[in-house]
Amino acid sequence: MTLRRWAALLPAIMLGTLFGTTVTPKQALAEFEIQESEVEKGETEVEYRGAVHWGFPGAEREEAEEDEEEGEGGGALDEEEEGEFVRQSHDIELQYGITERWLISTALSADEPLDEDFDVSSVEIELQYELIEREGNGIGLAFIGAYGFATRGGEADEIEFGPIVELGSGPLLLTTNTFFTSQVGDHRETDGLGFEYGWRAEYKVASRWGVGVEMFGEIEDLSNAGSFDDQAHSIGPTLFYNPGGEDDDIGGEGDDDDDEIGGPPELEFVFNIGVQFGLTDVTSDTALKFQGGIEF
Repeated sequence: MTLRRWAALLPAIMLGTLFGTTVTPKQALAEFEIQESEVEKGETEVEYRGAVHWGFPGAEREEAEEDEEEGEGGGALDEEEEGEFVRQSHDIELQYGITERWLISTALSADEPLDEDFDVSSVEIELQYELIEREGNGIGLAFIGAYGFATRGGEADEIEFGPIVELGSGPLLLTTNTFFTSQVGDHRETDGLGFEYGWRAEYKVASRWGVGVEMFGEIEDLSNAGSFDDQAHSIGPTLFYNPGGEDDDIGGEGDDDDDEIGGPPELEFVFNIGVQFGLTDVTSDTALKFQGGIEF
């Protein structure tokens, strides 16, 4: 089977798998990150990811209504009725390639939960190992392991691990992140592993520009079943800009030229911007997402 056919079938396969699993998640304000498999020794990247969310997820609406009946909260419901219900989520990440295979990163996350003030929600430390390096057409494979420290009282820390897969064919690049999660500590609310996924199909339309589709989802507890509509899933279009791209690149940075003269690393800015549309009742109706990074 060709890479193009796999690229076309993979989203359908993933959706079919998700319909067969169930859980009721605690809605999170995702930063819509697709991690790439490439690791480059000595490269440093500072990255910002942010999103603005519109729409009141159904599960949170029910919780707010219960609080209002008990005489607690209610402000979010008033904002929704007035058409002013907007929330934000933000990530700032620093990553560094310590070898040709190993990458270390740390990220600070902040968001604005229902009826709470905007604040830092977690600090994460992550290691990534590149098992197969993708060069143009072909496959790239890496694995990550991360530990997230919850900074809000009453919330659990979280472990995350799983593969990053890239499939390149001509101007098309398909990237998938399929990660398992586990809450740890005294405040854990799940009985087993959780599952988070994200996939991106990017098509290069110019040397520095690409267009594509991204989809994200979360199953918070695989051992506690629920329907697809009880899970967080969203999908939408994205526009990509990468000044380091060459005419024969595939939706990302070009390969290093063997004859290139050594020198200080160049400063590059990359970004993507897109819209995500919620597919279920526990997902925000719409989210405008932005991701930008400085590499050197």
